[in-house]
Amino acid sequence: MKVITKSQYLDALNGIKMTDKQKLMLLEHYHALNRSLTYTELADASGYKNYGGANLQYGDLAKKIGDFVGFEYVDSEDNPGKKFHGSAIGMGNPYTSGEFQLVMHHELAKAIEAHGMLDESLGA
Repeated sequence: MKVITKSQYLDALNGIKMTDKQKLMLLEHYHALNRSLTYTELADASGYKNYGGANLQYGDLAKKIGDFVGFEYVDSEDNPGKKFHGSAIGMGNPYTSGEFQLVMHHELAKAIEAHGMLDESLGA
């Protein structure tokens, strides 16, 4: 897998439409310890009842980002023959057990900083 550049992520963040909840999840992910969190934590942060809604919406955001830049998604470990769209945002944390944790790509974190999204979230 080849991670895209900060510049490509920035182009995607400027070129796609994201819902308020998708933006909220992206910022929650950015602020998470080691930029690693579970879909349950994303659900809690964005008001979904369980990880299913967060998984669906965050996966949709990841696909929008990935498709915008022509990202080469990794294969899904849970669904043979399918692609893991979340890989456009991050990869699984290999040092945890239990619920899957997604670790945000460093290049995406840098693009979020450059985008100004952090200032917007603070009401600036």
